[in-house]
Amino acid sequence: MFSFTKKLLLPLLLATLLGCDTGPGSQPANNFNSPMQPSEPKEVKVDPINESGLAIIRVRENGVYQEGVVDSKGNVVLQVSSNYLVKDLTGSLALINSGRKFLFVPLDQGSITAEDIESVNGFQYAQPFQCGLALACVSDSWFYLDTEFEKVFSSEFQFAESFHHDRALVKENDRYRIINTDGETVVELNYDQVSSQSPRCWQVTNVENGKYRSGFVGLNGEMLTELMYDGPVYYQPEVQRIRVTVGKLHGFLDDDAKTVIPVKYEYAEIFDRGIARVMLDGRTFFIDPDGNEVSE
Repeated sequence: MFSFTKKLLLPLLLATLLGCDTGPGSQPANNFNSPMQPSEPKEVKVDPINESGLAIIRVRENGVYQEGVVDSKGNVVLQVSSNYLVKDLTGSLALINSGRKFLFVPLDQGSITAEDIESVNGFQYAQPFQCGLALACVSDSWFYLDTEFEKVFSSEFQFAESFHHDRALVKENDRYRIINTDGETVVELNYDQVSSQSPRCWQVTNVENGKYRSGFVGLNGEMLTELMYDGPVYYQPEVQRIRVTVGKLHGFLDDDAKTVIPVKYEYAEIFDRGIARVMLDGRTFFIDPDGNEVSE
């Protein structure tokens, strides 16, 4: 039985890290949201085996949803339990969300039980390794960890995001800036608000007389658009599109904040299964991510 060290930062080695060319954050696992009756049979789904011979297993039985990890022979490496979710599995390292805590758990040192997970302290929040660093939060302070689970950089932040393309957005002393993986400032962002959008841009916003005007900057803080957009924007990674609004009209940009679908629609929903409902000149129809009209 593996015995966890009851410390916040686990001194554990990481076998394989995530790449750094993906966007902020990782996608949540499929949680089988469709309701099931207690009389229905057990439903089991197993992800593809990864490079370390491990896979996430998801089980729903009698209305109870559970997750765990198995190896290529079907042996349980992390006990299947309803007490936690496996947010990420890279190599032999799992990121576990158990209640209000997040844990990085090595799965190459013996089988892990739900009791093991329960016995260890955790982070308030954490995200998987990107570009060699993991994002974590404790007591509303954000910081980064190296592969030895030691804090890096001298600062803790009011807000931070996972690295992508060797860049990350942080907020410190109420000011935003982009940093590199050495913790160095790439550029300060002198805007009232800055928020993550695609892996290749950030939304920047100034507020004047109660009116919000937004634009986009690139990985080094370069202006990609003017502050010309109104209201909230919405990024959909599955189609790599950003919905934007000017006045009462809507359109879509790509990951680099370049216009793909002109701002011309009186109404535009977000994309659902690759299509979006829009209205132009009072006519409602569907478009694909390139703006082509398609059937429902």
